[in-house]
Amino acid sequence: MKQRLLRTVAATAVLAVAPASMGRAADFPLNPSSYDTTTLAPAPLWGVVQEVRGGVFYHGYDSPEQGKGVDLNGEILTPRVVELNAGYWSYLVPRMHLGGNLNTDGRTSDGYLGWTWTVPVYRGLFAEISLGGSYNDGHTAFVPPVGYSAVGCHLMFRESATLGYQFTQHWSVVATAEHISNDHMCDRNAGVTNFGGRIGYTF
Repeated sequence: MKQRLLRTVAATAVLAVAPASMGRAADFPLNPSSYDTTTLAPAPLWGVVQEVRGGVFYHGYDSPEQGKGVDLNGEILTPRVVELNAGYWSYLVPRMHLGGNLNTDGRTSDGYLGWTWTVPVYRGLFAEISLGGSYNDGHTAFVPPVGYSAVGCHLMFRESATLGYQFTQHWSVVATAEHISNDHMCDRNAGVTNFGGRIGYTF
């Protein structure tokens, strides 16, 4: 998972610093986009919340919790923390995110906070990388009950990769894979991997 994440980060960085010969940034989205700093983005709600997302994740891939219910996901994102107005370099500035997953079968649920880097790709298509931390309610015992993952500790690292399409100025759909783990900082490090789809609304 971490190797795949590093490859995605590298690909995103290449997109972010792509040469001007690829075309102006304004050429990317077909519609005015909140992800493109060269167009007029919608006004954030209360000046803080730029986007809300919600959807369903397949829970616990390749773990004892695999197939045990689904995760109901909700997430909010702020505008970019600084607007550089510097072409492709603007995409290196992250947005903040706050979200959570609620498992419908009583398995590991979590809340998370961190940074999201969003890069327009072509005509409404965009890619994202997110990094941060999470707090879960999973089992920290060395030997958890059958059907539960041994997450080791409640505080974890979280990373995710997203591919999305913004089909209007306000609405988008995204496919996301996420992983939480403690990077062997605790006695156990089973981790939890989820993936699924969400709908986003930009204010």
